[in-house]
Parts: sequence; C-alpha cells; structure tokens
Amino acid sequence: MVSVSVFLLVIALKPRLVTVDRYLGSPGRTRTRRFRLPSPGSAVAGAVVGAVTGLAIDQTKTVALGIVGALGGALVNRAVRSTARERRASRLAHELPTVADTIALHVLAGESVSTAIARFTAVGRGVASDELNAVLAAGIGLEESLRKAARETVHPEAARLYDLLGHAHRTGGGLADALTALAADFRASLARDLTAEGGRRALTTYGPILALMVPVTLLFLMYPTLAGLNALSSTP
Repeated sequence: MVSVSVFLLVIALKPRLVTVDRYLGSPGRTRTRRFRLPSPGSAVAGAVVGAVTGLAIDQTKTVALGIVGALGGALVNRAVRSTARERRASRLAHELPTVADTIALHVLAGESVSTAIARFTAVGRGVASDELNAVLAAGIGLEESLRKAARETVHPEAARLYDLLGHAHRTGGGLADALTALAADFRASLARDLTAEGGRRALTTYGPILALMVPVTLLFLMYPTLAGLNALSSTP
C-alpha cells in the first residue's frame, strides 16, 4: 500500500519541462521546471471514494485507502488535463500557418504589428485567436505580452511566432517575409507530423492482422507435413 501511494505521488507531481524555441537566432531560454500541484477537488473526491471503499471492505484500511484514493484522483485529474492540453496544442498547430499568413498580409498592407494582430483577432476563431486576444488585453506592452505568451503557449511552434512578432514590434524589419517563411516551416512540420501519424496508424491497423494471420498461415503450412509424419509413424 505504501509503495502504491509513493508511486502515485511521484506521477501526480511529475515536473514538466517548459521549453521555448527561438526563431530569431538568439540564445534559447534556460529550461525551467514547474510542479503542478494536484487539483484539491479531484484529490478530495478520490479520498472520499477510497475511504468509503475502506469502510465497506475493512475499517482498519480506511485511512490507507483514503490516501491511495486521493493520490489516484490527483493522477486522473493530471491525465485529463494533459489530454486536454495536447488536444489544444494540436488545434493550435493546425492554425499557425493561417495565422502567420494572415498577419503577413496585414503587414504587407502597411499596418503595424499591433494593428495586424488586432485585425486578425477581430475575425479569427480558435486557440491562436484566444492567445493573441490575451496578448492585446494584458495591458503591459505588446512586446512583453508576446514574450509572456511565448512562455505560456501550449505549443512551442507558437512561441516562435510570438517571439518573431515581439522582435519585429521592437526593431522593425522585414516582418512579412519572415512570417511567410515561418508559415512554410509550419506547413512542413505539419506534413512531417501527418506522415508520422499515418505510419503509426498503419502499424496499429496492420499489427493485429499480421499477429493473427502469421500463426494461422503457419498452421495451414505445417498441418500436411505433420499429418504425413503421423501417418508414417503409425504405419507398421
């Protein structure tokens, strides 16, 4: 029981590496470790379930089962949050090429970075629009808001876009060309991801089929030989 509790505690409090890629050639930021504490609600619910189970099975194990239930609830909550974050990151990755191209068109039309972002968020819908809306509403300066968004975004590719926009807002330069090149990088990354996903799905599909076909095929090939040997051994 103690070992199970320790195992669940280690998984529930597993540190998450937060990395931000740099697109502009400047040195990358140092990796930091953040500990996500378990959700109190899920831990309490798990403790209640564990305690009730302990009362129903053996009252002497109520406390131990309550602790295991609390850790299990925290672990389930962490898994749910991780799945939600991965789905949000996947949606954001598919939005990034369109976001970069749209902002590039506004910049080519002669608009500033802040105006281009504002025009995109006015008509855009999705994860990228939500994050850029938060950038405009932060009230701490556009460059600082974009840096904060780069640190907190759910996908590292989005951090490249936000870093580029923040750098261009501060120094100017050929932002439209850089955004076009970045959009091409995003599309190439999506193509690689789709190819890898296709390979994984093919393996998942054909793996069980091959696992069933190979033994059956070997059985049909070996059965005549085994039957012939059996007939020869039984002949006087």
